[in-house]
Amino acid sequence: MVQYIYPLLLVFFAAILLTLGSLLILMYYFRQNGKKKLPNLGEDRKIIITLRLQAYERIVLFLERITPNNLVLRIQSPEMSSLQLQAALIQSIREEYEYNLSQQLYISSKAWELVRNAKEEVIRLINKAGGKLPETAPGAELIPVILELYLENERFAVNLALDKVKEELRKLF
Repeated sequence: MVQYIYPLLLVFFAAILLTLGSLLILMYYFRQNGKKKLPNLGEDRKIIITLRLQAYERIVLFLERITPNNLVLRIQSPEMSSLQLQAALIQSIREEYEYNLSQQLYISSKAWELVRNAKEEVIRLINKAGGKLPETAPGAELIPVILELYLENERFAVNLALDKVKEELRKLF
């Protein structure tokens, strides 16, 4: 019986040593791979921060471009009627908004909601101004009405959205 116990003990200890050796090799492997992944996480974070920063820049630019005084200066043309100018202003806002839709991935839901509200408020303001004039009025008559309505509003949605975006940007750094 002793002659069978020694070989069994030898096989048993060999199996234990192989298992421990395998565990040590696995632990070493995971430690080495973990060290290699940490710098990648830093690079990924840099890329994400860069993308978020670009998104905030684009949103600020969008909000500045749809501010009525900037929008009117960029779009107006002397030969346009008030109806044509109204349509061109609204089309410009919608195109810029659609161009920037993907930026909502990088900013908070609250900030994006304010951006969307700002777009809608500017469109409402333009439509309200357009409703005060006859369709055949020259576009030059629409501009002061738009600017007057804009200046009457103390807490304009564009300004609220800009404040929120800037606040989030400050938190990012």
